Amino acid sequence: MLTLRPFLTLATALLAAPLAAQFQPTEVLQALSEDEQVLGHNGLRYRVHRDWAKVDREVAPVINAHAMVASEDGLYYLVTDHPKNAIIVLKPDGSYVRSFGENLKGGHGIDLVREGERELIVHVDCGWAFSAEGKASKQTGSVNLLTKEGELVRTLPSPVDLGLEKEGTYYGPCDVAITPDNDIIVIDGYGSQRVLHFTLEGELVRHWGGRRPGEESDISNGHGISLDSEDPAGPVLWISSREQNQLKRFTLEGEHLSTIDLPGAYAGQAVFHGDHIYTGVCWSKHPKTGEKLNKSGFVAVLDRKTHRLLSVPGGSEPLYEEGKLTSISQQHPVFLHVHDLMVDPAGNIFVMEWNAACRYPFKLEKL
Repeated sequence: MLTLRPFLTLATALLAAPLAAQFQPTEVLQALSEDEQVLGHNGLRYRVHRDWAKVDREVAPVINAHAMVASEDGLYYLVTDHPKNAIIVLKPDGSYVRSFGENLKGGHGIDLVREGERELIVHVDCGWAFSAEGKASKQTGSVNLLTKEGELVRTLPSPVDLGLEKEGTYYGPCDVAITPDNDIIVIDGYGSQRVLHFTLEGELVRHWGGRRPGEESDISNGHGISLDSEDPAGPVLWISSREQNQLKRFTLEGEHLSTIDLPGAYAGQAVFHGDHIYTGVCWSKHPKTGEKLNKSGFVAVLDRKTHRLLSVPGGSEPLYEEGKLTSISQQHPVFLHVHDLMVDPAGNIFVMEWNAACRYPFKLEKL
């Protein structure tokens, strides 16, 4: 059994933003029931491995293990918001390699981009900084390019720097997408809901989006952004409008293409792998009352071509009535606030959580 460190409760309201991560009393992970050891539906089933990450908490602690990417060097780079280490490097078997990024605050999203002969880390700071004791402070965020040794290469301009917002306006970038040309596209999902498209050097190509209540293109808590460069329609941006329980598809120029409804699911970044789309769900709703449930969350797997929901590891079986998906909710309390996912070449899913008692990532082994 794994004993987890104490948490303190912090509270704030912010458009379903990090609502301030919580430290909780020491708890012991209970053994999974037989039904909880293997999750999923319709032939997309996964065995849960909660002990995948083999990290000494004294060496490389986490408050929230927010997101992870696989590098061309074969290693996994996990972004955290603990002031001791912004990045933890792991091997595919979960063993610890190293960590770095002391006092690099607000780690929320991560990606990799190539600049010449080197691969850089794109570190997304959403603006919420934590002390080692778990005390949160709201600052302004940034998107930073780092070497794999943690050296800062450059910081992309903020909306204030660009003259798009007045001085003092909060900037809360949540995630980035990388184009085939190595441009970086940012979603200000805890702030203006604006999409900012930059060159690798930090020049603004275009910006669009924002709150447009009543319109299909409206974004509400744009928590994740990703690019499907294999879509027959051309490069398509997928943005999670988390508060609306929707994933939305746009052209690079900001034209709204379609909306995928995921009723009951506060979904994050869309992750593309093979014939499927994966997304982590941070909260679900009560199936009868529609109440947003704390301490919930699950994984969702969609068909890449039809965009229909196929499997919900940790959640209720996806059902369609007259072509519309019925509300989905947490079925098994295995996950707490799934924040982001990574999928390896074999189709195994790595689950990162927020506000989950300082957990390291879980692995869902594809069966």
